[in-house]
Amino acid sequence: MASEEAILNEIGTLRDEIKALRERRSRVAEEVRALKGERRDLIDKIKALREELKREREKLAKLKEERGKLIEERRDLIKEIRDIKSSLFSKRELLNSVGKIEGISAARIKARIDRLEWRIITESLPLEEENAIIKEISRLEALLEKAIEAKKLRNEYRELNAQLKSHIIILNDLNKKIGELSEGINGVRERIGALKNQIAELQKNIEERNRLIQERAKELVELTSKLDDQYSRYRDLQGKLKEIRLGRKRAIETELIEKKKEKAAQKLREGKRLTLEELQALYGEINNDESEES
Repeated sequence: MASEEAILNEIGTLRDEIKALRERRSRVAEEVRALKGERRDLIDKIKALREELKREREKLAKLKEERGKLIEERRDLIKEIRDIKSSLFSKRELLNSVGKIEGISAARIKARIDRLEWRIITESLPLEEENAIIKEISRLEALLEKAIEAKKLRNEYRELNAQLKSHIIILNDLNKKIGELSEGINGVRERIGALKNQIAELQKNIEERNRLIQERAKELVELTSKLDDQYSRYRDLQGKLKEIRLGRKRAIETELIEKKKEKAAQKLREGKRLTLEELQALYGEINNDESEES
């Protein structure tokens, strides 16, 4: 059996080890709490960023929808511009075919016809001259019809040209709006990319915190197990120390009783009178042993 001094030394060592283990466990537990707090903050940041990401995606969808409508509107407008240009080309061909008539004043032709008709009505003309005037009136009426048609074509051409210019202005405005929306879409896409990168980086940090928490939790389990073993060993040593001290106490008591018994026996041999305590020491051994056993 180990000596009392050895047991005391081992108990002292165990106390130091238990103290160190408890301090280490306390530090690790605090690290776990700190890591969980950091992880909670990171999760809150990710939630906020995901909400922002959701808003940016909704904004992107809205911008793309708006741009799509404008692109469709531009497509229809371009078709109309092509149709107007085609009509302008046809009108120009017709105006070119009319030739010099385009520059003749219909009002002047009408006035000339009216004068000739007035002559026929008011003047007594020779038949030959009257027939000549009638032919001229017919020619002028045909010319008037062509002049009116040329004027109509010219007005239609001008209207189409004005319409073309108006459409081109609208087209330029649409192109500008589509360009601005495209820039806005690119900006939103960049923000979405940046948010995704931030979320990914935060997710990595969370995973790192999870790994560290698992490591610290494992260490806590190991420290607790070691402490349980050390506490168990400490109790065993305390029990052994108690047994040693109780055994030493019993040995001292036994030695004292033997001395008293020897003294009483010596007095008895010398014929001296024994005291009650000496009698008990001499004859009460069995009773004392039974009392101790009980």
